[in-house]
Amino acid sequence: MDIVLRRRAVLTGLRPFLDDEELLSAVSLWERDYAHQPSFALSSFISRCCFRAELKVQRGQMLRAVVSAMELPEAQLLPDPGSLGGDTISLGAQAAATKPDEQTRMFALLLAAMLVNLDARTEGTIRGRLLTHLKADEGQGLRDWLAGHGTELSQSYSLALLRDLINQAYVAMCEALGPVKADQVLALAIRQADAQGARLGFRVHDLL
Repeated sequence: MDIVLRRRAVLTGLRPFLDDEELLSAVSLWERDYAHQPSFALSSFISRCCFRAELKVQRGQMLRAVVSAMELPEAQLLPDPGSLGGDTISLGAQAAATKPDEQTRMFALLLAAMLVNLDARTEGTIRGRLLTHLKADEGQGLRDWLAGHGTELSQSYSLALLRDLINQAYVAMCEALGPVKADQVLALAIRQADAQGARLGFRVHDLL
């Protein structure tokens, strides 16, 4: 990859973890100190990008996200912020342009609420089923998020796909927990997502 594509990959990988100012600093740091170093230097770079204490526990996810972004097709990368010339306004505009729509945000709230109420083994089973169910052309970003490698989705997805994934998650819960327990988990998740997404213009029940 040339330096422009790699810079876009750094921006894309770190976008879910950093605010605009931090992201600008991270891109500038990468270009100044790491752009011409071998790929294994990314580990050191990510360590220096943990600008806040809470980011340290996400260091592994951040590294995987950047490494994965380096392998994405050009069309899936965020626009280039420019050679040390990006600013918080332009980064913010990019974030707005790639912000997922309300149905995708509600989907993320609902699925996260379902998973958080499950034990680790059942959660892993459901994530694995959803990843297997995804088609190859349905987006590396969604695949990484379902695998637990990102904190948020960065683009929108069709309502049909989102409903299908929720249905697959429910079927997997029924198989693992039984229908009664699965219905209880789903009902609780719906209440939680409905409360968390109260300001969204999309109803959680439209995903079911």
